[in-house]
Amino acid sequence: MKLIIRADDVGYTVTHNDGTIKAIKDGIVTSVDVMLDTPGTEDILERMKEFPWISVGWHAHFWGKPVSDPSLIPSMVNEQGQFKWRKDVKIRDEAKYDEVLIECRAQLNRCIQILGRAPDYTWIQVNDSEFEKARRQVCDEYGILYGYADKPDYHGHLNKAKEEYAHLGIYMPNQPSTVYQACYKDSYKERETYDPVRYFLNDEDDLLKREVALTAWHPGYLDDYVINESRMREARVTDVKALCSDDLKKWIIDNRIELVNTTDAILKRNHYQNYLRATNNPLYVAK
Repeated sequence: MKLIIRADDVGYTVTHNDGTIKAIKDGIVTSVDVMLDTPGTEDILERMKEFPWISVGWHAHFWGKPVSDPSLIPSMVNEQGQFKWRKDVKIRDEAKYDEVLIECRAQLNRCIQILGRAPDYTWIQVNDSEFEKARRQVCDEYGILYGYADKPDYHGHLNKAKEEYAHLGIYMPNQPSTVYQACYKDSYKERETYDPVRYFLNDEDDLLKREVALTAWHPGYLDDYVINESRMREARVTDVKALCSDDLKKWIIDNRIELVNTTDAILKRNHYQNYLRATNNPLYVAK
């Protein structure tokens, strides 16, 4: 089977990025999903130029400050000039189509100016909100891939990949309902039970039965900004350690799992495996 190891929330802060980079260099991260509106965005886009074998996605949380002029997108921002839904996700329904286009294009242009290209892919919610309609339009304009994986929602309903990608067999488990549960507990003792290595070794989401499995993690180091902004805290540092774990690497080797990046899986390429082969990495899977 093929396995995508995706790092989410990349670009949160420069400090957080340091943890992501370690998980790339010393670990098994194959893809990064970058937030294009947060304090560490420019830093990570510059640093990702060193890792052309890693695919870069657009993690469109809209958690930071607009890249466009806030006066052009009044339905999307509060009086402090920050995105409204940082505290209320439902506010996404109030965003106006044309304003979402303005901000999305500004974020993508920022990425192109620094990284040299638009993100390879993104995840779009399966709904008909003005927000997601605008995002789909922008993705089509910039050639950004989406709708490539089957993913169950919080209620167990399976959101299917678009017809053109169905044959790829890419499956993304609903990790918030399984391994992530411990991350949001009130007590530190309960949060300590979070264990990504055990998740893989016990195959808690039956990943080994899948043709291609896409798993998402949050490797990064903590600073005051991240601690004050996010519910997921210690888990980020745990993810750095877990994704560099020798035990996890051994599990991958023993099961002959082929690590791939997201665009490798979608476009049938071999960029990540080619990198492993060229560097004599024992994680390379010989054909």
